[in-house]
Amino acid sequence: MITRSHRQQQAQAFTLLEVVIVLFIVALLLSAVYSITQGTLTLADDIQRHERREARQHALINFCERLLAEVPANAALNVRTTQENGQYLTSVELQNVRSPFDGSQGWIVTMQTEIAAGGSLRLVLICHQPQHEDRACRVSLLEDLTLCEWRVFDPTSKQWTGMWQEQTSAAPTVQMSNAHPPLLELVLAQGMDAPRRQVFWLPPFEPTP
Repeated sequence: MITRSHRQQQAQAFTLLEVVIVLFIVALLLSAVYSITQGTLTLADDIQRHERREARQHALINFCERLLAEVPANAALNVRTTQENGQYLTSVELQNVRSPFDGSQGWIVTMQTEIAAGGSLRLVLICHQPQHEDRACRVSLLEDLTLCEWRVFDPTSKQWTGMWQEQTSAAPTVQMSNAHPPLLELVLAQGMDAPRRQVFWLPPFEPTP
């Protein structure tokens, strides 16, 4: 009888060990499934964020193309580059152009880079009229930028430069023609994406008679 009882205890011990092994295998499988699921969800979120960034950048490029294609000869184009907290900030200012919202004339349209909270950059659109400051508007175009630089192609030096200054007139009735640079370049990077370069054509210079 003692031998039979000892054999039963050994059988129960082996059964418990098998249960522990099975539970361990199940835990490994569940952990693997959880990791795969989390990885899939993270990848899907990354793809959605990338697609949203691509859509906003594409919309910005279309906006700039429409805006720059209608720059008149009597408008003034100014490009400035400054350095703040180790980062380069650039701005493109168009004076005496049409409003990108309602098409009215005599507006100053500026697209400038600013340092946002956390050290990232944002691209901001500022529109106003010198005679009607109450109609000024400010819109954030892109957020979470790691790079945003504007440059013009200088036809004299055949070089890209981040500084360009054209003549302006304080009187809206005075028509002044400027030889605009033929090309305007935008280089930007958002999030972890690689930098993207876009070149815009400006209308050829036609002096007023």
